[in-house]
Amino acid sequence: MVIWKGINFRDKGIIVEKKPTITKAKKNIDIYTIPGRNGFLSIDNGTYEQFTLSLECHLNPNLTSIDKIKEFLDGYGTLSIDEEREYTAIIDNSISFDQVVRFKKFLVQFLVNPISEDKEYTSFNVTENTTLTINDATFNMYPILEITGSGNLTITINNNTFYLKNIDGKCILDCKNKVITSNGNNIANKMQYDFPILKPGTNSITYSGTITSFLIKYKKAYL
Repeated sequence: MVIWKGINFRDKGIIVEKKPTITKAKKNIDIYTIPGRNGFLSIDNGTYEQFTLSLECHLNPNLTSIDKIKEFLDGYGTLSIDEEREYTAIIDNSISFDQVVRFKKFLVQFLVNPISEDKEYTSFNVTENTTLTINDATFNMYPILEITGSGNLTITINNNTFYLKNIDGKCILDCKNKVITSNGNNIANKMQYDFPILKPGTNSITYSGTITSFLIKYKKAYL
């Protein structure tokens, strides 16, 4: 099953004939050769390259139209190949439709960001200074923190400390997009220092101040 922007290909009348093999993304490493030095010098940038996934498909024009398919296969969105994990991707080719008997055959190429995530969030309620253990994930995660409290709050996740000032009620920290809101309003002026990340394995969480509710939502990430 292939899902693009939350919609199953089959629901659009598209049959995938061949799925791609998913491989680990290539790491960004700069290679330098230096006169008088044997071999090479490498610098690991700590990031990974995007890659291309190609799907061989066909559609039955009696069930759908080429115009509808062109509208569907466009732009930027989420792509799931296995129904469990999803990538962010864009359509990377100009799609041409070849007539094969009474079917239309075509190739779809997606340019894919290298890190996949679970389709669903996992939630963790923080009720005291504690640790959060995340098994199976293989890459850093950017959680959503839903914190209800009052006054000045100090929160530390994995030795990264940030401060929330003059809080009155519930605030939501979107760590991926680096946005903090309360009742739909941006309250960036009430936060000091950077948004935290979660890592595979054990994550330490401590806090001080008046917090009545602290929920962490995250999607496991995979390289």
